[in-house]
Order: sequence, then structure tokens, then C-alpha cells
Amino acid sequence: MTYPWFFPEGLPPLFHDGPVASDTSLACRVVEQLQRDPVLRHERICVEAQHRVIILEGRASSADVLDRARVLVWAVPGVHDVNVRLHTL
Repeated sequence: MTYPWFFPEGLPPLFHDGPVASDTSLACRVVEQLQRDPVLRHERICVEAQHRVIILEGRASSADVLDRARVLVWAVPGVHDVNVRLHTL
């Protein structure tokens, strides 16, 4: 037999508000933007957000791809700066 667990003020939030949650949300929006691009979706780019600064790490197949990623990240609302640590092959 199972017993329901009741929270005194309803369900707890899955994600807490604050800087960490906004950085996570921003990083997800950046990843979605990169995945929509037909060229960038096949690249190995890691996305991290810290205080609304996006950090891109990994490898890019060319300098043009690196520049394209930078431009697309800047287009995402909420991005205050972009730190590109991508290496070209």
C-alpha cells in the first residue's frame, strides 16, 4: 500500500528562482539556438552560463563555424557576454 505525501504549501518548485536558474535557462536557450542551425548542430560545442556570460568550449571544424557560433549566441536575449574557448581542427 502506498501513502500520498502532502506538502504543507503545495508542491515544491522543481527549479528555484535566482541566478543559477536563470543561467540554466539561458544556457538551454543558447543550445536550442545552436541546434536550429544546420551547420552548428553537428559541431561538438559545450555551452555553459555563468552570470549571463556564455562560455563555448570544444572544437569547431573551421574558423567560419567559430564565428557563426559567436554571432548566434549574441543573438540570444539575455546574453551579456560570450567567452569563446573553441579550437579549430
